Amino acid sequence: MKTPREILFERHRPVEPRLDALRRKVVAEHLGERSPCLRRNTRNVRAAWQARDLLRRTWLELVWPSRHAWAGMGALWLVIVAADLHMKAASPAVPLARAEPGAALAQAFAEQRRVLAELLPPAKPRDIQAARPGAGRRSEQLRPFKAC
Repeated sequence: MKTPREILFERHRPVEPRLDALRRKVVAEHLGERSPCLRRNTRNVRAAWQARDLLRRTWLELVWPSRHAWAGMGALWLVIVAADLHMKAASPAVPLARAEPGAALAQAFAEQRRVLAELLPPAKPRDIQAARPGAGRRSEQLRPFKAC
């Protein structure tokens, strides 16, 4: 569906060459010169205007209808950045934990084992059960095949 703007531009498109000629004439009178250089530059000016018009249309169709949402997102990002900067400034620098030397670490583990040995009663030896007759690896046992 065409917008009213597109319909209006289509209606006035045939008049565009006459308007360009009038524009060139007025600019030439204003500058006081009617040179061929001016005619060459009007093509560049027209291309620049078309690019500007494209940017303007893009802005009007994509950003402007949802400007409140974009403004909210921008404000949210500003709050996040401010909070991040505030948290970085407020937190003290924490030194990184250094790894203890291996000998000190081994000594600490030995001390821990000694304390546990003092606190816990000695372990009872496990009863070794006699191996059941016929017990072996499951793969070696013969079992009857059961059909489902």
